[in-house]
Formats: sequence, structure tokens, C-alpha cells
Amino acid sequence: MAQTAAALDDDPHPQVIDARAILVVLVATLATASYAFTWNSVTVALPHMKGTFSATTDQITWVMTAYIVGSAIATASVSWFSGRFGRRRVFLFVITGFTLAQFGCGLSTSLESEVFWRFVQGTMGAPLVPLAQVFAVNAFPKDRYFQATSLWALGFILANVTAPTVAGYLIDGPGWPWVFYVTVPVSVTCLIAAIILIPESPRTGKPMDWTGFLALILGIGCLQLMLSRGERLDWFDSGEIILESLIAGLLLYIFVVQTAVARNPFVDRSVFRDWDFVLGMGFVFSVGLALYIPLLLIPLQLQQLAGYPASEIGFVMLSRGLGTAISLIVLSRYGDRIEPRSLLILGLAVTGSGAWLMSRWTADVQAWDVILSNFVMGIATGSVWAPMNKMTLSGLPKRVQDQSFAMFYLVFDMGNAIGIALIVSLFTRHSQIGYALFAAHISPYNPALSKSGGGWDIENTEGLIALSDEVARQAAAVAFNNCYLIVSIILFGLIPFVLLFRKHRSLGAANAR
Repeated sequence: MAQTAAALDDDPHPQVIDARAILVVLVATLATASYAFTWNSVTVALPHMKGTFSATTDQITWVMTAYIVGSAIATASVSWFSGRFGRRRVFLFVITGFTLAQFGCGLSTSLESEVFWRFVQGTMGAPLVPLAQVFAVNAFPKDRYFQATSLWALGFILANVTAPTVAGYLIDGPGWPWVFYVTVPVSVTCLIAAIILIPESPRTGKPMDWTGFLALILGIGCLQLMLSRGERLDWFDSGEIILESLIAGLLLYIFVVQTAVARNPFVDRSVFRDWDFVLGMGFVFSVGLALYIPLLLIPLQLQQLAGYPASEIGFVMLSRGLGTAISLIVLSRYGDRIEPRSLLILGLAVTGSGAWLMSRWTADVQAWDVILSNFVMGIATGSVWAPMNKMTLSGLPKRVQDQSFAMFYLVFDMGNAIGIALIVSLFTRHSQIGYALFAAHISPYNPALSKSGGGWDIENTEGLIALSDEVARQAAAVAFNNCYLIVSIILFGLIPFVLLFRKHRSLGAANAR
């Protein structure tokens, strides 16, 4: 086992970027894009699936919950399986399973079968993200880590941003099953190319720590289940949420203790001796809490407050993907020449400023304001994701690569899930508080009502309804602004901690030597 670990550490990166390396990165990018597209497109299809299966709102949410729980469990366990059976074999297995699950989801005729196939889809799809990035960074020279990561992230981020728009056209055309079928050719192409291009990797033969393994995957599963259903069940007023939170807390505590004392823990303790990795875990969790929250809030704001149709919302949101694509393309060329801490500070400052400007939007926000702010924040997103990834993961030895990459995305997913749950709860609460505060100023003696000219005649039912709708609209606008302000505070608050990362030598400095 020690010899195998040493072989992993001694496995050299290629010295030049050849055609094979470019094709490997392309395969990794497309495989990740398939997973990301499915993750985001199904949210658009849920209302149509609800009608097909004659399901209630609470029942149809299990289509997403099953996928989220399956993804969390798979992400937590992919490192052991890739070490035991080899990255290539695990990658081929999961992309085959993911492709079959796409067919299963599209062909399902009952809610039960759809939920089952969505769980399989999440379990098979989630490992594609850490494994694909490992393939990408190992295909390029070690001093080109930034370039490999930026090129790989292009597919991941673009698929996230474009998925709702493409899904809308598919649903209006051939129907919702095509949000699953559309990625099948891409997945099959990746499977064939991976068989040809991706080499075998050494296997560690590490024994399974069943206590740590089961505690982690079941604890993460319960936590994700609690976060997915908490808002609908009114959080801790529900016995189900209380039970799930207690089980999750107990199991994750057992996992931490087992990792600290076991002879062969499920997660290698050595990764926690690397300062940049430990600090990076806190960073990626915090970034997960805040960075992508606007992608959730902006479509809701445009639809609820400004009355934008779904197709126009999708078009407006594309500007973020365009900005991110431009950023990652530039970073893939020049990112390795720039000290990553400087890039990360710049990215956090710009995204924090963008969120602060969004917190000043009115209920009548214009499309151009959204397009411009999304474009700028999209450019800055690349300056956050790529340097954070490099500083956290690039300094670790290859023998813990699978574990560290898997933990990176697991912690990010946890942060994202918690951030969404908190922001939805915060928005709901602030909307209710705002409505109550605004409504307190409505009376026949308020001269502003008689001069408004908005049809708010409180002497008749129609006027009261119109006034109530406008109060709710303005209260929601304030709630959106508060959410953006909190995102801004979190991102600005991370900036001083960037200096705690060790300084990474840039490609320009390396060449100078």
C-alpha cells in the first residue's frame, strides 16, 4: 500500500500540452457539463412533471430531493472507490450509469420511478465533477494548473447558466423528458473518448473504514434531506426536521471522532496538516453560501416584481455566463502568471460590489441593469473560483488527490445547500415583516393614498386588492435587497482572510528562475 501511494506521488505530470492532453480536458469538461445541465434544467421542468404524474407540490419536490441526497452521498464516497478500483474504472462506471439514468428519468411513467431514477442519476452524476477535474489538472503540466482548471470550469459554469434557457425551449417543444435525453449523445461521446484517452491510475487498496464511511454518507444524506424540506415543513416546528437534524449531527460527530482516532480512517488525516487546504475548506464553504445566491434570486425577482416572461429572464441571465466564459478564457491564458491571492481579492471585491449595487435595485428594475451587473459578476466569478481552487488543492500530493477534490466539492455543496435554505427563509421572513410595516401606514387619513393616482381606492374591494398587491410587491423588493446585501457582506468579509493563504509562485516567477 505504501509503495502504491509513493507511486501516486511520483507519477509525473506531462512536460508539454499535446493534443491528447487537450482532448482529455475536453472530455472532462463535457462530462461535467452534462451533470451541471441536468442539475439546473430539471427545476424548470418540475411544474410540467407535476402535471404528468398528477402529483402535489410536496410530492414533486422529491424529484429534486432524491437527486440532491444521491449527489451528496456519492460525492462523499467517490474518493475511496476511485482509490480502490482506479479513477478510470470509476469514471467509466459512473458516466455509464448516469447515461442510463437519463433514459430512466425520461421514460418514467410514475412519480415513484422518477424519484428512483433521479436518486440513481445523482449518485452516478456527482462523482463526475471531482474525477473530471483530477483528469484535467493531471493532463497538463503542473505549472499549468490554473489553465487546466479554467478550461475545465468553462463547461461546468456555462452549462449551469444556459440550462434554464435551453430547458425552457425543450419543454415548450418536444416536452420535459428531453431535458434528460438532450445530454445523452454528449455522455456517450465522453464514455467512448474516455475509454481511448484516459489512462489507468494506481490503486491504493486502502481498507474500508465502515464506521467513518457510513457515518459520513448517512449524516450528509440526513443533512441534505433536512435542508431540502426545512422551509416547506416550517423548520424546527416539524418533528421530521428535528429528527433529521439530530441524526445528522450525531452521525457527523461520529465521523469526526472516527477520523481523529481510527488507524485507517475513511478520510486521510494528512490532508488536514496542509494549512492551505484547511483554510480553503472554510473559504469554499463560505463562497458556497453566497456566490451563487443571485442566480437563485434574480429570476424570482424579475418574474414576481417586474413581470418578465420566462424566455426573457433566461436571455437576461445569459450575460453572467458570457462574462464567466470571457474570464475563464483569459485566465486559462494568463492566470498562471498572476499570484492567485491577488486574483481572489479582486474577484471577491468585484462580486461583493456587484451584490451591493443589486441591493439598491427598486421593484421596477430594468433589464439592462440586470444584464450589466450579471456580466460584471460573471467576469469576477472566474477570478474567485479558479484561484481558490488552485490555492486549496494544487499543493497536495497525488495520493490524496481524489479525497481532497471530493471534499472540496462536498463542502461547497454543503455551503450552497445551507446558503439556499437560509436565504429562502430570510427572504420569506423579511417579506412578511416588510408587508406588516408598510401595511401599518395604510389608513383613510394618509394623504399619500389620495394623491397616488394608482387606483388604490380603499373605499372599494378592487382598490384594496390593488393596494395589497403593491404593498406585497414593495415588501418583496426590500426582502430581495436585504438578501443581496447579506451576500455582499459575506464576500467582503472574506477578503482579509485571503492573506492567510501561503503565497503561490506564479508561472512568470518560475520561468524567471
